[in-house]
Amino acid sequence: MDNKKIVKSAMSMSLVTFISRVSGLFRDQIIGILMGTSNSSDAFTLAFRFPNLLRRLVGEGAMLASFVPVFSHYVEKGNKEELDDFVQSFFTLLFVALVAIVALGILLSPLLRWLLPAFSKVPGKVELTILLTRMMFPYILFISLSALTQAILNTYKVFVPSATTPILLNLAIIAAGLLLGFRARDPAVALAIGVLLGGALQFLFPIPYMSRMGARFRFVFHITNPGVKRVFLLMLPATVGAGVYQINVFISDFIAALLEEGSVTALRFSNTLVEVVLGIFIISISTVILPALSEKASRGDREGMKASLAFALRLVFLVTLPATFGLMALGAPIVRMLFRYGAFGEQSTGMVAYALAFQSLGLCGVGGTRVIVQMFFSMKDTRTPVYVAVATMAVNLGLCYLLRIPLRLGGIALAGSIASYVNFFLLLAILDKRVGRIVDRELAVSVLKGIAASALMAGPLFYAVHALGARMEASRLANAAITLLLLCGGLVLFFVFSVILKNGDLLTVKNMLVKKIAGRARGE
Repeated sequence: MDNKKIVKSAMSMSLVTFISRVSGLFRDQIIGILMGTSNSSDAFTLAFRFPNLLRRLVGEGAMLASFVPVFSHYVEKGNKEELDDFVQSFFTLLFVALVAIVALGILLSPLLRWLLPAFSKVPGKVELTILLTRMMFPYILFISLSALTQAILNTYKVFVPSATTPILLNLAIIAAGLLLGFRARDPAVALAIGVLLGGALQFLFPIPYMSRMGARFRFVFHITNPGVKRVFLLMLPATVGAGVYQINVFISDFIAALLEEGSVTALRFSNTLVEVVLGIFIISISTVILPALSEKASRGDREGMKASLAFALRLVFLVTLPATFGLMALGAPIVRMLFRYGAFGEQSTGMVAYALAFQSLGLCGVGGTRVIVQMFFSMKDTRTPVYVAVATMAVNLGLCYLLRIPLRLGGIALAGSIASYVNFFLLLAILDKRVGRIVDRELAVSVLKGIAASALMAGPLFYAVHALGARMEASRLANAAITLLLLCGGLVLFFVFSVILKNGDLLTVKNMLVKKIAGRARGE
């Protein structure tokens, strides 16, 4: 897969991912209207963290990294009988393991009384968290099986159905919130029902697409299958690595729970906006690049792998650099425009905007890490990212401890941002020693031009927000109108300054996009 195909696949997937992120924003708007940054919202956020933790441990991250290289090997061998035996055996063992995890999670939920002492001080808060945890724990079964179908489809270069499934989850939560949330004694319970329904839809939707590829799920208890053993051996370190990251998130939430009411929820809302940026293009790039790197790794094409990775990193920074400067300049107006409704008041707006200012600083580090880690996975090395993740966790925890008092909620967000760059640069240094220099002159020049264009864009935006602050706060309509104008103006400024600075990557993407639109207009 060459650079043009990488961009083409990423752009196709990005359109669906963009719709997914927009639906996610609408989902969080509904959650904000129903609960704001209240105790119920904190309970829902933490309860949903537990199945999400296990989703990352045995689902999306570890499974995709471990399953795709092994599955690609079977596909290349061309033996249909071996391929089917491998897929069905892996599905069976995964299903049994997930059922056991769900049962154990529901059984051990009351331990939250001891894990959340701050919640126990608020009447009914920890009880609600336990109830919601038990309700949403089966979500891990649905989403992990959905991740397996995603891994299979991605190997066959079918990316759009996998990118569509988060939309179904968002729509299910939105529907539950609108139909049941305003009637339920506590809206969080209605939202938990939506999570379960959405998880089931996420699993069922890609099944027909997978069947077209000739892959089907059946119960086959072939524990000794060599491919299954290989995947689980790869999954073990990948799971530990994902676990280290999730421990970071968990501890950040627990520290936030010790702060003022709504801090846990404020972190989640700010993270939603960061994930919108990552989801529009970065996640698409990281998803598309793994099969491309795996193909070249299987052929021993080390130079091709380095070239593809460097190109992917240039695309990542092309998006994350202006997004970082843009969120710094327009964070508060964007939060006010998207979430300032119902129970989500001005205090909630201030908390989320404050966290976002620090969390947006880590966009480049998170985006770069998500792409560069795929290089290790393509080489069937899932251990190195684990060691780096452990070091990153130590940095994050130390910074959380040091920054939680002077910066409060912002300190927790800033600790995560700094840790993301530690993770990225450590992985980059290790990769340089193994395969040779990744950061060539072209990548360095592209980043410097991106920083310059982003800074030149941000200056007028900061000035406009300061000058128009009173008008923007006068009414929701005025804030929304001015914010949208500033967003569009910022994009135009970044494009103009990038053209002036002759940023070749932006021009490449622009030309490919123009050709694609023109081709569709001609019916090609």
